[in-house]
Amino acid sequence: MTDNYFLSSTNPVANVDQRRMEDTALRIIARPELERPRMLATYLWREVMEHEAGEQYDQFDSMVEEYIFHYAMRAAASDGQHPGVLRFMTPPHRWFGRDMPGSRWAGDSPDFTYRIIPVAHGSRYTITGKPTCGSPPTSHFALMGDNTAAPQILGLLDGLDLETAADGSFTITVDGDPANGRKNHIQTQPGALQIWIRDALGDWNAQSPNILRVERQGAPERDPLSDEELARWTAKALLDGVYYAYYIIRGATSLPPNKPVPPISSAALGGMASQYGTKANVVLEPDEAMILTLSSAGALFRNAVLHDIYMRAANYWDRSGCLNHVTMAPDESGLFTCVIAHEDPGVHNWLDTGGLRQTILGHRWQSFPGGAATEEPTVEARVVKFAELGKALPAGVRTIDAEGRKAQLAARRAGFDKRFVES
Repeated sequence: MTDNYFLSSTNPVANVDQRRMEDTALRIIARPELERPRMLATYLWREVMEHEAGEQYDQFDSMVEEYIFHYAMRAAASDGQHPGVLRFMTPPHRWFGRDMPGSRWAGDSPDFTYRIIPVAHGSRYTITGKPTCGSPPTSHFALMGDNTAAPQILGLLDGLDLETAADGSFTITVDGDPANGRKNHIQTQPGALQIWIRDALGDWNAQSPNILRVERQGAPERDPLSDEELARWTAKALLDGVYYAYYIIRGATSLPPNKPVPPISSAALGGMASQYGTKANVVLEPDEAMILTLSSAGALFRNAVLHDIYMRAANYWDRSGCLNHVTMAPDESGLFTCVIAHEDPGVHNWLDTGGLRQTILGHRWQSFPGGAATEEPTVEARVVKFAELGKALPAGVRTIDAEGRKAQLAARRAGFDKRFVES
């Protein structure tokens, strides 16, 4: 990472494309074309969330701002004639001397580096990539087909199937033709809009996202889309998305409290086709805790995440609001027991609610050797009194002391800060 494209010697996300598209998104949200759509979207969200959000209604304004900026970021990466690589779906943060709004949406995963590349059917692209760490993250490349809240998946390239060079580097071709022997190929279709890339990081400190660059073959057929055009794209997309995004929320909050649904494939909801997931509407009183026991099902990547009522990943930078296959310690039985609680239970696998009475639990299983799970993932949950945890926990659950927790949280914060390294 030494040429002028990269702005950091260690962080592949800090690059010219990222800064350019962030600049565009920041201009978009200040455009007059968004004034009325912003007001209408805020009204629609307030109508359904003012009472439903309960104690979390004080976060309503920040949710709306993230929701709008999410679509502005997608608009900034919507011009397939002038492609680039853009990371989004992050919480609010500061880097390169400016405050960036958050863009979390619809059950984001803290372990994923989400990036998008705009494409257009009829154009040809070359995506080049290379690992930046000794143990590269698992990756997925999904061709998305529209700009609604749950884009249609038109094609999927699993990182486990990538053909790589000796140094791990790879080249992906993207065009409207069949693969014809090209193993690393994504075939576009009419209506193709973007490629969404998810790099799944287990160890936030030892791992980092792959280097990614994209080049469109041939000269562009027109000038870049104007800010006015991108603002109108944003306006339509964010209004189209309200109803489906609320459906995602209600699909979780309307579940019976504290009863996880059986794991199912995520493809139907715009997620990854090679991913299974479960969710639960977790409602805990101050003196309660949930004991959650899960199997690995052979997945190379797994994570459990708590979201707030708006389906944004809850504080995972200063609290243990999420755990993954690296940070989750196994029981002696080989299963994985987590405790969801408002205060430290002294268990290694603590999912910290941050004091929220209601959270939405999501758990993913993905990256199965051979492309499919060989056994059904399992999940069991029960609510107990916090004071009775010691008697209720299964035998062989890993515990942790105060010093261990302090070190655990310090490592978490350091791994989070790596995402926004500038130099």
